[in-house]
Amino acid sequence: MTDAEQALTTKIETSAPAPARTRRPRKLTEIIPSQLNSLRAYHSAVLETEAVEAVHKMRVTTRRLQASLDLLEREMKLGKLKRRLRNWRRELSSVRNYDVFLELIEKETTTRGKARREQLHLVRTILQERRGQRATKVRHFLERIDIDKIARRLGVSSISTSEAPDPRGGDEALSDAAVVDAPLAEATAIKATAGVMAIDERRVAGYAAERLGQRLAEFQVMVAQSHPTNDPAELHQLRIGAKRVRYLLEILSEMGYGDSSRALTWLRTLQDRIGDWHDLEALEEEIIAIVSSREFLKLHLSESSQMLQAAAHLQKKKELLVSRLFPVRLPKTIEITSRRIARALRRASMHAI
Repeated sequence: MTDAEQALTTKIETSAPAPARTRRPRKLTEIIPSQLNSLRAYHSAVLETEAVEAVHKMRVTTRRLQASLDLLEREMKLGKLKRRLRNWRRELSSVRNYDVFLELIEKETTTRGKARREQLHLVRTILQERRGQRATKVRHFLERIDIDKIARRLGVSSISTSEAPDPRGGDEALSDAAVVDAPLAEATAIKATAGVMAIDERRVAGYAAERLGQRLAEFQVMVAQSHPTNDPAELHQLRIGAKRVRYLLEILSEMGYGDSSRALTWLRTLQDRIGDWHDLEALEEEIIAIVSSREFLKLHLSESSQMLQAAAHLQKKKELLVSRLFPVRLPKTIEITSRRIARALRRASMHAI
């Protein structure tokens, strides 16, 4: 086993969550209203506060909702709606990127000496200003969207927010588990199903089995072809592949087709590692773009040199992350879990649920 594989395995073993209490499976007709509840709560929080966590969680919820809608491919024409969710996520990402940059800079300035703090002081000031400007533009964009319109398009006649997750709470209230697994969210979803669209559960199960096989096969090819690289496009595709399998397994587990916790832990860890590299790459590009401005360079000649030194340090950190990431080898648990869930889906597709 290589050092990279050993490190990844160790991280998975130490970070694997304790077994969750058994929960009753939920149908898609319950999950989607619950996700709409969360989306509306986070949307309101972004408009009211522009808070870091609210922005992040609204992004996550659009992705989870899109994963649910993917399973309705043979039930409804939802291409336009999914494009709308992607557009919202793109806008939110333009703010989220600055939040990540500022978090990275905060870590650097607290763990390094005075010289590094001086290098990054001006960068932080500029990024904070840009974050504020971008957040204002995105808020104006989000003011025009209507979550209830999506609900009506899906056939959900009403959405209750009385038990939606608190978007202004701490990390615990805003964790991924709070969106997917919270008992309160489950109770809210049950209340909201009265007006949800009719779904042929057997057709959905059959399509989900096909979709899981397709997503897994695509990801296996990506992993087999992966190699140590600093190419953003290649690493991004590998991350997207892991993310697609992960979100699909999450929702299928929630629907009661089998436990996938170990597979999800590995996929999330891989996704996070590539994400860490991407964040450094994006921050490096942002610094270079700032310094490349002729007007900025003339006004901040000495500071520009310090900022480029900080960017050079980020390059070294990226190289270290790549060395720890590769080679990527798919553990057997991913394929075994996927096949087990696919079998359960095919059985469900042949019997009334």
